[in-house]
Amino acid sequence: MQTVLFVSTMTLGDEVPVREIHERFPVDALERGAGVSRVTAFLGSGFYALEFTIDESDGDFQSSYHRFVGTPELQRFFDELRAHVDELPGSADETGHIHLASPLFHWERGSG
Repeated sequence: MQTVLFVSTMTLGDEVPVREIHERFPVDALERGAGVSRVTAFLGSGFYALEFTIDESDGDFQSSYHRFVGTPELQRFFDELRAHVDELPGSADETGHIHLASPLFHWERGSG
């Protein structure tokens, strides 16, 4: 499993519609097996972030990522968000061409 963070700018002031769209997040599609085991969305002042953990148990990162973003319900969700959020992942996008970050450093109190 690999956790990545997608970060993009969004229209400042569109936080309410983005929250409302997330109330319809296609969780059922994820439960059926869309290539991820966890998704967390973040909303900030002028930015949007989506953290997801790719499930590589049945393939590599690229194929699992493409299954996730290529899921029709997810693409409809992203299409609805596109009016508010810039550069959302598309099913044909290569991971090297979008704003993905992977963990670089992690510290936790008591972990040594």
